[in-house]
Amino acid sequence: MYRVLIVDDEPVIRNGISAFINWEKEGMTVEDHYANGEEALSALESLSFDILITDIKMPLLNGIQLMKQALVLCPWLKVILISNYSDFEYVKEGLKLGAVDYLLKLTLKGEDLLAVLHRSISMLEEERRKDSEWNYYQQGALYLDRKRVEQEIKRYIVQEQTFPESTVWAPVWLEDSYTCVYLMLDAAEEWRENYGYLYVQLLLEELQEAFYLQIREGCALLVSESSLFVIFPDLEGEVEQQLGHWKQQLEAKWGISTSVGFVKEQGVCRILKGYAESSLACQRRFFEGLGGLYRGSRSETNPVQTLTDRELNHDWAPFFEMIHNGDPASSAVDFALERWKSGILNPGEVQLEAYTLLTGAYQPHEDAGTLLSERHELLSKTETLEQLASFMICELEEMGKSFIPKLSDNGYSGQLITKALEYIAAHYTENLTLQSVADIVHLSKSYFSHLFKKQTERNFIDYLIELRIREAKRLLTQNDCRIYDVAGAVGFKDVKYFSKVFKKITGLTPVEYRESMK
Repeated sequence: MYRVLIVDDEPVIRNGISAFINWEKEGMTVEDHYANGEEALSALESLSFDILITDIKMPLLNGIQLMKQALVLCPWLKVILISNYSDFEYVKEGLKLGAVDYLLKLTLKGEDLLAVLHRSISMLEEERRKDSEWNYYQQGALYLDRKRVEQEIKRYIVQEQTFPESTVWAPVWLEDSYTCVYLMLDAAEEWRENYGYLYVQLLLEELQEAFYLQIREGCALLVSESSLFVIFPDLEGEVEQQLGHWKQQLEAKWGISTSVGFVKEQGVCRILKGYAESSLACQRRFFEGLGGLYRGSRSETNPVQTLTDRELNHDWAPFFEMIHNGDPASSAVDFALERWKSGILNPGEVQLEAYTLLTGAYQPHEDAGTLLSERHELLSKTETLEQLASFMICELEEMGKSFIPKLSDNGYSGQLITKALEYIAAHYTENLTLQSVADIVHLSKSYFSHLFKKQTERNFIDYLIELRIREAKRLLTQNDCRIYDVAGAVGFKDVKYFSKVFKKITGLTPVEYRESMK
């Protein structure tokens, strides 16, 4: 609806003009209660109008003076002058100022007024169309400029080139203080598994577009399969608070969780520093949990942490000893966590070290290569230290359940002993004897004993007891059942004998062991 303002010091004229037109039918609304220019100007300062119908001669502020000041407030305003024959000099001045037309009071007709109103509306619509086209062009040009800046920044980041002190392509705001933001989509792998790779890419592009709609100046780059790097001029107020609000809006709108690292920088030459520092800040999510907002430190240099020989050559013997002895996987992983929580390694280095530990733990297994190749990728996708620890515990516990040592011979003899080991693993809680297992692989008792020791480097009964004690350790740490029940569950009929064997192997009684693991 177009808004029309009628101004005349004679109420009968105002009411007559108002009565000429069916305003609602013509797509207009009208206000006709202003008796002079000052009243009308006051209304224009607080309300927006599209068409002004004004008498020329009025007290306090005449129609020409009103028109001049009204066009300053509303440059789009279309003015129709109402005059007498004696006002012609004023009319000429009004037309020079841009009035659409003038109408004589004495001969004013409804159809003449309506024709001028229609012409005014046509002019308004044409101007709006041109403004819309210009805005579209400007938006398109702005979008292209942003894309050019993005490509330049991405080229320097990918090639790890140092930014020069000044560049032709850089916008002016990059010379001043700006904020670098590294945003990571949490649980990105889960999103890809549930909705597909393309969905995640489209989601990141939507986040990018949302940034451009909200922030007039700035850049947003897709820098990985699940990350955005955003740069924008410093905002008024506390940056962290505003980023937190923006982050919450994104998460609420798209139903996602994000982790954000940010740092303030100044000058084009420090963009690479800003990228590195904001990315490093975002990596804290690995140690502190997903969904955080982490402020990085602006430094003159980007120091590379050099680990000492002692830190590099960490003593992992206790870890492997716990695994070999069948201690709870959680105890071995807790030992590793003491090192990883110190922060001397970055997330990638922690994941690599965890992989190395799993490799060493799987060494005695026949299918170690296959097992590790299947799980390496899963390990590298853990997003937090807590996830990595849980993954390792599950893997080590699964390994303990199916513990079959690597044999020295993969030929026919090895196949027979492997079959025997698989049978023992499935029935070790039962009353197994050397003879009963030899019968399974169709060998004599003496030859089976000889072959078993040759392939596994231990006696049959020692291997069986070791397997039972490993399971007893697991049960002792997982529940508070009686020692008598634990002994029976792992294949010992005599609880006293079980306790003696357990202490002989571990150096602790079952009760002491349970207490030590708490």
